[in-house]
Amino acid sequence: MKLKTVIKNVLLSSVAGLAMVGTAAAADLPVKAKAAEYVKICSTYGAGFYYIPGSDTCLKVGGFVQVDYNYLDTSYLPGEAQDDVYFLARGALRLDARTQTEYGTLRSFIEYRLTYGESTSPSLDKAYIQFAGFTFGKVQSFYDYYADNNVWGIDSIELTSDENAIVAAYTADFGNGFTATVSIEDDSTRSNGVYDLDFGSEDAGSDLPALVGNLNYEGEWGGFQVSGVVRQINDETYDLLGGENGDDIGWGVLGGVKFNLNALGEGDTLYIEAAYGDGAIAYTGIAGSYAPANTFQLADVYFNPATGTYETSTAWTVAGELTHYFSPQVFGVLFGNYGELDVPEAAWDANSSSFNMFNVGASLNWVPVKNLLFVAQYTYGEANYDSPIEDEFGNLMNSSNFNQVILSVRRTF
Repeated sequence: MKLKTVIKNVLLSSVAGLAMVGTAAAADLPVKAKAAEYVKICSTYGAGFYYIPGSDTCLKVGGFVQVDYNYLDTSYLPGEAQDDVYFLARGALRLDARTQTEYGTLRSFIEYRLTYGESTSPSLDKAYIQFAGFTFGKVQSFYDYYADNNVWGIDSIELTSDENAIVAAYTADFGNGFTATVSIEDDSTRSNGVYDLDFGSEDAGSDLPALVGNLNYEGEWGGFQVSGVVRQINDETYDLLGGENGDDIGWGVLGGVKFNLNALGEGDTLYIEAAYGDGAIAYTGIAGSYAPANTFQLADVYFNPATGTYETSTAWTVAGELTHYFSPQVFGVLFGNYGELDVPEAAWDANSSSFNMFNVGASLNWVPVKNLLFVAQYTYGEANYDSPIEDEFGNLMNSSNFNQVILSVRRTF
């Protein structure tokens, strides 16, 4: 074979080999490009969002796992139930999807919880859609403000109004930190029913949703909110019990203020809030304590035998909470409230009375690494009755109280 032919064959083989390598490399490129597209970050809404493949919607997946170790001592229960040690575990999954539209951000949010203790209880904590100022679905009531922000625990008390509700709401943004909201809300979880000396307690669900409105401000120094609610009390319940129609409208007002105390410590805050309810006591938080005996009737309406009509009860509370950071990893919380419930004196018996109550508590919180929180919290509460009521033994008592300790750990992701 001539040298010229040998050189030609070697060159042709080399070119063919390079072509095959190039073809294989090219075949890898679309795979790598697709992988890069799949994890494309969406920075429009903050950290943790990424684009859903093939769409312009950004999604954030998160949640938490929490375990609570509880001790609860109540003065009014039988001895075997008075001191209770119990454990609770909860897992939560959160999905937050957002898309930019010509009307602003279209958002849908879900938080699903599963709690295990003496029994397993799944719950849809939140599920709502927000679009062009409207909110539809289950969300924190627009009546609430402080909403027990740093009172810890799966099974903890309420200091003030704190409830999720299914709503249809519109929020107007006036700029400079001011917003106003009008909301129609399902208040069935806030109904405390009717109490009658002869018939006991009865449900008093309404035919109409509650009407809620608020004015809210958020600024560098803190913020405030003023809220109001009007709700129907179903007067068909009065007919079933055989009494005359009395009050059939309940209402409440709330005012709260938040101060950012960065001069005291970075991240420090102080909340102060007051609420009043007439035929709407759950909008004050007075029904959320362990202090009143569990046989005690906390109702929105009581039968007054002196007048022969059903009359609404009234309640008010004032609450406060201070959070102080000793360091970026360690912070403490002090909280408390005071409240009074007033019912017609003629309706007092062994299960009902006007009373006053208070709760005080504190917690120490440690964040050793990002998104991991350890909490130790203690709470004491006491109720004092204007007329003696019966405990579980049938003994009359003028007051009742509780002590609660919660040790908790939560990992957020």
